[in-house]
Amino acid sequence: MTTTTHTTRIGVVGGSIAGCAAALAAAQAVPDATVVVFERSAGELRDRGAGIGIQHERFAELVAAGLLDASLPATTNTAREWYAWGGEASGLGKLIWPQPFPFNAYNWGHLHRSLRGRLPSHVEYRGDARVVSASPTESGASVTLADGTVEHFDLLLGADGYRSVVREAMFPGVVPEFAGYLCWRGLSDFAELEGLPTDSFFTVGFPHGHLVAYPIPADDGRRQFNWVLYSMVPPELTGDLRTATSIPPGAASDGLLDFMDALLTRELPPLWAAALRKTALEDVFIQPIYDFEAPAYAKHRMLLLGDAGAVARPHAGAGAVKAMQDAATLLRLWPTATDLDDLATRYDAARRPAGHAVVALARRIGEAQVLHTPDWSAFDEATFVPWLTAQMELPDGTEIGGRRL
Repeated sequence: MTTTTHTTRIGVVGGSIAGCAAALAAAQAVPDATVVVFERSAGELRDRGAGIGIQHERFAELVAAGLLDASLPATTNTAREWYAWGGEASGLGKLIWPQPFPFNAYNWGHLHRSLRGRLPSHVEYRGDARVVSASPTESGASVTLADGTVEHFDLLLGADGYRSVVREAMFPGVVPEFAGYLCWRGLSDFAELEGLPTDSFFTVGFPHGHLVAYPIPADDGRRQFNWVLYSMVPPELTGDLRTATSIPPGAASDGLLDFMDALLTRELPPLWAAALRKTALEDVFIQPIYDFEAPAYAKHRMLLLGDAGAVARPHAGAGAVKAMQDAATLLRLWPTATDLDDLATRYDAARRPAGHAVVALARRIGEAQVLHTPDWSAFDEATFVPWLTAQMELPDGTEIGGRRL
């Protein structure tokens, strides 16, 4: 890339996984640049996620790209076990199929701390720095902070999630759409659970929803039970969810928690219901499900990464991977771009189709496994495998876990 007559300034809005990966890519691609990360939260980010499953090949690609540490703590899993309840009085329910599943499970906090720890010392990571707006300029882009401060950059990377202010500057009024259902999420100590397999991902199907659960490594070496319960919910319990939001621990309404509790009793085999009830109600958080694709990943000197550019329902297991792949692609393209405008054009061409494909795959899975569920208990392996296989891959190679980098 041709050099400029001044120090290149690169701004990154968002200091979560996408933002740290973006800052790391920028710092590696342009070692003499000034890189500033704006993160709205103060302190460590502990409320942004829980468990993350990453496909083995995608993980290896991100290690090779210099974004992940091969020694990141993980739980090794041998299969994804699919269950349904046919009215059994006890136990796990009916095992439909132990699906070969080349994924390991990670702790979101470990992943974020690893990425942030890899940032070079000259990257300025500002916590408690909320960006309220962004705008293009003749020579790049500017951001306005909550305290009124305005800062200018040659390139602005929007890694600020599904409510991105950078995306709003690029495409005003283009926002995620509610998918019509939500999920409850929680963690508990795996050692306190009884009767559950210890080395698998689990899915338990029921009418208009399903449970996904798996063990993840905790900070103290123990294993935690990470669970996500998807279901359609009566609109009178949710209120207006057209504006993208989430409901943190302690903020869920009694109605939504009571609905979850009744769902556990009515739809889940008793061992699974008991496992979820090990999570205190005040520790349950709720994630309404949205999806979205930005019209482009680049406009002027502003680029989008992660959920700012494409929000995929969690079913595809590729949200964090997609964000890191965005950053890895920037790092790969940067050395051969003629200037920042060429970089933006090439980045959009490389990542917009990939992001949109993950959204499409996750929509397909959500339609089949939540909105229009089959009679799960009627499946056996012979009928289940072709039904599931039809959902899990797109013709362009996008699959559960994401597309090859």
